[in-house]
Amino acid sequence: MRGDDALILMAKAPLAGKVKTRMCPPLSPRRAAEFYACLLEDIACETTLLRGVRRYLFTTPPGEKAYFLSASFSCFLLREQAGNDLGERMERAVGEAFAGGARRAVVIGADCPALSAARIRSAFRELADAADAVFGPAGDGGFYLVGLNAPAPSLFHGIEWSVPTVLSAVLSRCRKAGMTYALLPVESDVDTADDLAALRRWARTHPRPACPRTRRWVLSGRP
Repeated sequence: MRGDDALILMAKAPLAGKVKTRMCPPLSPRRAAEFYACLLEDIACETTLLRGVRRYLFTTPPGEKAYFLSASFSCFLLREQAGNDLGERMERAVGEAFAGGARRAVVIGADCPALSAARIRSAFRELADAADAVFGPAGDGGFYLVGLNAPAPSLFHGIEWSVPTVLSAVLSRCRKAGMTYALLPVESDVDTADDLAALRRWARTHPRPACPRTRRWVLSGRP
């Protein structure tokens, strides 16, 4: 892959009470923040297996940049998220990547431990093979990855997030706009206590991707 492939990681600073709040309880806000930090650092490290990709890290909230200056994020161009909701923030991040010369842009978050570098390569390959968009469907009806061949400002505008119809609503917009799209295999985001229990089972039976921090955390047995 050449430098015209841009990978965008949308990230939050792991602040207690601000991340993974749907896991509290049973987790304490502090433990939920620890868990999110494991997810975030693992996916950042997983992306270092990709070659020839320009990496952007779009962070929130403003003023919490210090955390992202650690070695785990040294391969990323650091930017602050801007926008009123997730759709607007992704739209602006993708727009910056294309303005910087990218021909393909893939956006990911830190909620899917099963997301591997190989899967991200597959997304870029789908875009290179003529799909206008590519999506990684999540089991909860959302998506863990989205990729585009060009800015698509109308795709995410006004979408209701965190509901089971997110992906179907976006795909409907793709069809209405005449955009071709590809779908990657379904994976699970980890947002709730039930998701966490499923992740513990997954971690015992799936050796890849490595996600070492997340594995240690979920298998430690601590609430």
